[in-house]
Amino acid sequence: MSHDPVEVVQLDNGFRALLAPRRSLPLVASVLWYRVGSRDERTGETGLSHFLEHMMFKGTRRYPKGHIDLLTAKMGGSNNAFTDNDGTAYYFALASDRWETALEIEASRMRDCLLDPSEFASEKSVVLEELAMGEDDPWRPLYQAAESLLFQVHPYHHPVIGYREDLERLSVDGMRAYYDRNYGPNRSFLVVAGDIDVKRTAERVRELFGPIPANAVPRAEALTEPQAQGERRAVVHTPHAVARLCLAFATTRVGDRDDYALDVLAHDLGTGKNSRLYKRLVLDDESVTDVSVINETRLDPGALFVLAELREGASMQKVEAAIRAEIEALVREGVAKQDLARIRTQIRAGFLFQEESALDHALKLARFEALTPGGHRTLDTVLPTYDSLKQDELRQVASRYLTPNKSVCVHAIPSRVEPSEVKARKTDQKRVKQAVTQQGVRGATRPARAKKRIDKAAKKPAKSRKQNGGGK
Repeated sequence: MSHDPVEVVQLDNGFRALLAPRRSLPLVASVLWYRVGSRDERTGETGLSHFLEHMMFKGTRRYPKGHIDLLTAKMGGSNNAFTDNDGTAYYFALASDRWETALEIEASRMRDCLLDPSEFASEKSVVLEELAMGEDDPWRPLYQAAESLLFQVHPYHHPVIGYREDLERLSVDGMRAYYDRNYGPNRSFLVVAGDIDVKRTAERVRELFGPIPANAVPRAEALTEPQAQGERRAVVHTPHAVARLCLAFATTRVGDRDDYALDVLAHDLGTGKNSRLYKRLVLDDESVTDVSVINETRLDPGALFVLAELREGASMQKVEAAIRAEIEALVREGVAKQDLARIRTQIRAGFLFQEESALDHALKLARFEALTPGGHRTLDTVLPTYDSLKQDELRQVASRYLTPNKSVCVHAIPSRVEPSEVKARKTDQKRVKQAVTQQGVRGATRPARAKKRIDKAAKKPAKSRKQNGGGK
């Protein structure tokens, strides 16, 4: 499958722009992607990438506090940003007769973000409140416990939003040093998709970004996670009424051939009502109310997660045993021929759906450019790769990664909470939500709950500053 043509503009300072004309509607979307995420944070810096994303909206030399959102609203457009493990992205969607303002804003805040101390102190409280809101999410402690067990050396060990202790002691000088070290034209690239004049857009990119010096330091290689020597287990006690379970397996990088096979395996195992785990646990055993499988590959080797929410009174041990039995059956039997055909169709539909809007298209191009060795050109090979996967290869991939002796298993058990504590917690939750709503949540870290993912292109922000949710 061949995608719309993309023109590449390469500047001497290392900056790169991908221009993707699409003139079906008078709209333009731009995505400025910085190759810096939580994997780039040093000891004591956890959460800095996400916090800096907030501060990028708090004023530059050219655009005072509030003007970026004000200008966007006056032009009838939208803007937002997100931070994840491997990158930070800022994006706009505007009408094609006014979209160039987005380029001017991005060029201004690439090196001229004010990082005002008073704004820093105010926004720190917002980030801490956002962290508190996340702690109340029933899936987050389970997911983070599994992630920290799975990645013990690699920086994927720590959550994108960071640890409270690091955020509390972070100084504005520390943030400025991080900004100077990581933000620059040589650690970023731009995607513009929609109703554009390619020649004029290329000229504007050169005018606005060409003079900015290549100040960012080269991206460091992260420590390689050593092979696990056995299963790792943990039990977490959470203030929720429902028990949950997570199994996790270390896998591969985004864009590797095995990654596509893992998408198909994840789909067969736990995506939708036709999946093995849904049939076994929800319909037959009636032991869980929800089950999902996430193939979360990343810039560095990622993981496959199996998450389940138990019915009241269900046995955690029996649910875990049933999940492992279905995984063993998948390794042994592979994906049935009729199921493989259905999964390919669903993957194709999901992949093509991500072309629907200019912003979806721009985000898809940006993700592939940032995370795969072939960059945006990988898009042309995605669907043919899925189609080329055979049943024998899927079995081999399943046996390679879904091994019990290298898995992580976390049980989330409801803790006993006194009525007075419940009342206090509800009061705190209301205060936290009010505080964050008033300030405006800029960035995010993780899905509010596990989302089902079936293709590389659909990986959207886990949670934006104005909305929850997300998926791959």
